[in-house]
Amino acid sequence: MSDEAEHSGRKVLAKAKIAAVLAILIIGGIAGYFFYHDYAEGIVTLSIIDPPSAQPGNSLHYNSSILHIYVRFSEIDVHQVGLGTTNSTSWYSVVGSPVTVDMISVLNAPRTLGSANLATGTYDQVRFPVSTVIVTISMVGNVTYSIPSDLLRVSITGGGFQSSAGVRVNLLLTVSFSNSEILAMNGRLTPHATATLT
Repeated sequence: MSDEAEHSGRKVLAKAKIAAVLAILIIGGIAGYFFYHDYAEGIVTLSIIDPPSAQPGNSLHYNSSILHIYVRFSEIDVHQVGLGTTNSTSWYSVVGSPVTVDMISVLNAPRTLGSANLATGTYDQVRFPVSTVIVTISMVGNVTYSIPSDLLRVSITGGGFQSSAGVRVNLLLTVSFSNSEILAMNGRLTPHATATLT
């Protein structure tokens, strides 16, 4: 074999190696983009507060005879847009186990309930099944209330939030009750809830 043919063969082999490396880099880059775009996760942290605003006709948020408002949430989930609202695959748990919150303890400062990694996407609703509400009223004791719908859903203000790799989102759930409903002691409460980004 002549030197020229050997040199030409080396050039072809070098070009083939370069082409193979470039093909691997291009395929890896495309795969990395789709993994990052579709599977990389952001983090959402969920807190709860009972907004410390006065009830109409009352200078305090709650009547001074209301000592505690214990709300038991079975779980708290967020909804990913585009996957339907009734199917369970579109809801992602932020608080996966039951938690009880004394709403009187979160009048002035929110309490963090949990956080979760979320796939890239837009999230627009919060749902939270409430299993029980027990209110401690001075001179009466504990009074148990039911909620009209055991499963409550609220839209996140502003159309929701976008989750993507490395993004941290703080979500604030506000829940409050009516003084008059509590003091009527008729066994039913209607919570007023909103979800906002902070």
